[in-house]
Amino acid sequence: MHDKTKIVEVAGRRWQLARLAPVDGSYIWQRLMAASIRAQAANQDAPAMEPEAEAKAAEAIKKAAPEDRLRSIYGVASMYLTYEDTGFIQRKAMAAVSRMEQLPGDSEARPMAAQLADGRWAVPELAEDPFLVTQLTLEVLVWNLAGFLAGSRSETQTV
Repeated sequence: MHDKTKIVEVAGRRWQLARLAPVDGSYIWQRLMAASIRAQAANQDAPAMEPEAEAKAAEAIKKAAPEDRLRSIYGVASMYLTYEDTGFIQRKAMAAVSRMEQLPGDSEARPMAAQLADGRWAVPELAEDPFLVTQLTLEVLVWNLAGFLAGSRSETQTV
């Protein structure tokens, strides 16, 4: 069983990430792969790498952790996502984010939703900081989707 939440530090604050619903996570993965294919098609006329450099790059990709590979995929794919797909991904990811808050009288910090059910920001700085929203979106995607790139999760066996 996978952990249901994870605490990360982004921009000097602690945030709790939750799991995406499977239908949302798989749809987001499909959108990222489709955007990656569009990126490849758009760059098919780019100068080819030398074979030795291409082999080194391929080997580096194979050795990279799934989380780092997903960050790279998102970096390229995000430039080829539609506005609608970008909005969908961001809304679903940010619905899985809570800011850890310690209120007066509390002995421990507890999660406070970053976004309300109607889409309004419950955390004011998110409404004014698209970079922070992008960072948190990426953290949610990495935590939820890196399993698609992990060998043990992506291999199947015939029984």
